[in-house]
Amino acid sequence: MRARLPHWWGVIVGTFAMGCVIGFAQPVATPPARLGNWLPEPSSTFPRYLEIRVSAFADTNVRPLFQKPAEPAFAAERAYFRQAFAYSLHIRLPRWEFSVAYGQADRYEGNQGAARLFLEAEQKQITSDSSYPVEATLNRSALQSWGATYHGEWNSAHAKVRYQVGIRYLNLQRVQQGWLQGQKEGDSFEGELLLLTTRGLPAETVGGAGFTLDAGVAVETEGWVAGVFVENLWSRLRTRQVQQIEANLRINRPVPDADGFLRAPPALEGRIRYPALQRAARPRTTIEVWRATPSNSVGVLAQRADEWQAALAFRGMRGQSRFCLTYWQPRPSVWLTFEQNNWSITAGADFWNGDALHRFALELSWRFPLK
Repeated sequence: MRARLPHWWGVIVGTFAMGCVIGFAQPVATPPARLGNWLPEPSSTFPRYLEIRVSAFADTNVRPLFQKPAEPAFAAERAYFRQAFAYSLHIRLPRWEFSVAYGQADRYEGNQGAARLFLEAEQKQITSDSSYPVEATLNRSALQSWGATYHGEWNSAHAKVRYQVGIRYLNLQRVQQGWLQGQKEGDSFEGELLLLTTRGLPAETVGGAGFTLDAGVAVETEGWVAGVFVENLWSRLRTRQVQQIEANLRINRPVPDADGFLRAPPALEGRIRYPALQRAARPRTTIEVWRATPSNSVGVLAQRADEWQAALAFRGMRGQSRFCLTYWQPRPSVWLTFEQNNWSITAGADFWNGDALHRFALELSWRFPLK
């Protein structure tokens, strides 16, 4: 059907203005089950406990997270903004773990032109004598999940093997995926938009649901511990209906709104369809190798969600407390985890100066013994 699209679709230009273009049928971004290290396991001595966990992270190379730059400049070839937050409740038994969680995840990726357009509009410094291409993608989700995980082990004379297999049912409250391509010419932007979104549809017509499978295995032998954990190893997500919006855009003099997105008088023509959506959840892989001594451990970590990252880690003990210091590359950041028997905190950043902060992570957990 042909239709004039609502005025608020102008915000799409701003929400897309961060990251590199990837295939449109991309996996759905979901919040991570936990931040930081997978190995070793939490140091709780409770055989059964209830755990409350809250986590949040943000990572971008466009501008500082909490402060606008003085000039709308961006030098990198690719731009991105990623963030997620989640809170969850876990019941841990000797072999089983049951969880319920809620979380949101956002990924904006685009080329250099997408970041430049966003920064110029945010600073109200649209350069009327410049011209450049804009390409960007959007990937957002909000979901509830219910999970069950089995923890097992196998012992031999020379090694101990720990493994876990978990399944989660997801209730998808929001899914948005989109692609934008166009040209900034002087004070205006013209382009094409393809957007799949459940926003604005009644929940009963969306019917978003899915399953994901998580699995991990670790081997301990002669002071060494090595393991791999894959979240969303296998997954199937489906909605009965989404809005598929295909539009030609022309926006004169883009300006930011109160949320930092871009808007303008509408000049959008296109069509809207209502297909079903079938996707997978984006896999997240963690590989860890640790060398243990009587009082501390040294580890090498690798993690992939969007691209591979590597880290060096040092873990030690002071009485009943444990701590872990981790240094990540190639996007430098330092993470510090401090654990006691019934609580833990993980905090990470690339700068301790908030005015220059581009990467930030925080996770808190509390554990209460169960009889």
